[in-house]
Amino acid sequence: MAIQPQIKNASAASDLLIAYESLKNADIQSADLFLERALKTDFEHPEVLFAMKCMQFWKEQLLNMPDTKNLLDRGDFLCASWKKFMVFLGHIGESFETTRYAFKRFIFGLALDQYLALPDEQKESLGAAIDLRLGRSRKATGDIETAIVHLERAAQSQRNDAAILSELADAYAMAGEARLSKALFREAFFIDPQAVEIDFLESEFILKIIENVRNLGYSGNDIAEWIPVYAEIWGVFNLKRELSTAEYNRISASARQIEIELRESPQRRSSLLPRLLNRYFWMADYLKAQGDEAGWHSVSLKIKILDQSIHALYVG
Repeated sequence: MAIQPQIKNASAASDLLIAYESLKNADIQSADLFLERALKTDFEHPEVLFAMKCMQFWKEQLLNMPDTKNLLDRGDFLCASWKKFMVFLGHIGESFETTRYAFKRFIFGLALDQYLALPDEQKESLGAAIDLRLGRSRKATGDIETAIVHLERAAQSQRNDAAILSELADAYAMAGEARLSKALFREAFFIDPQAVEIDFLESEFILKIIENVRNLGYSGNDIAEWIPVYAEIWGVFNLKRELSTAEYNRISASARQIEIELRESPQRRSSLLPRLLNRYFWMADYLKAQGDEAGWHSVSLKIKILDQSIHALYVG
């Protein structure tokens, strides 16, 4: 994964690479030392300056780590801090992937250490919750095969958990299982977009969707809501399982409830609109598979009334 930093001074380049390797080995003291050396040698290079900014961020975060006796809280603190780090990167307006990857390995490696050190009886009592944490951390540190084992086990006991399904989808994408990944992502974003923690996702195709949705002008929580809508329109979520009649009826009832909420709470339109559109898409797929042309046109009309631009893209 490491890419040779483009630094003219060979000594600074070497120090930067050693700093990254130190981070991956959870040795932040050595990483800090070698970054300082790189800075003294090449104090104007943007990657060195960026790495120093990241180091300062994490040194400050680690000072606020919870008490060592609560390993679960410590691990959760580190994972939550990664989301703060992503916001931080957005604010400073620059990023070097090699640097970001090294710090990701460091932070999730530390989190993994906390979770693994939990007593066996506590792990057992946490069940799917600890498998989700272990799977997410394994995935971030590059151990995709073990991550899938944890996440599959979590998904077996919590079949409708969007957070688990999205992490499993991400892991399968990174393992080269694109078809299975897309099907799982489609399910996760249908169940609950807000439960999908997009800052933890890493696979190339889902990151591209997130970037494209963000470029359309969506931000904050709205990004997750619109991902399944545009993934449908762009033909990414193109692996669709056959719904049962009972499932269709539940989705139809859910759509009617959202229609009511949309009328009664127009201020929530930014989140309700994409959720309703996604339900219409699932209903339309079912009706098309059943050969119910009249029903399909009825749902298509609902989409058009709701958002003409989305309808044009959907039927186009």
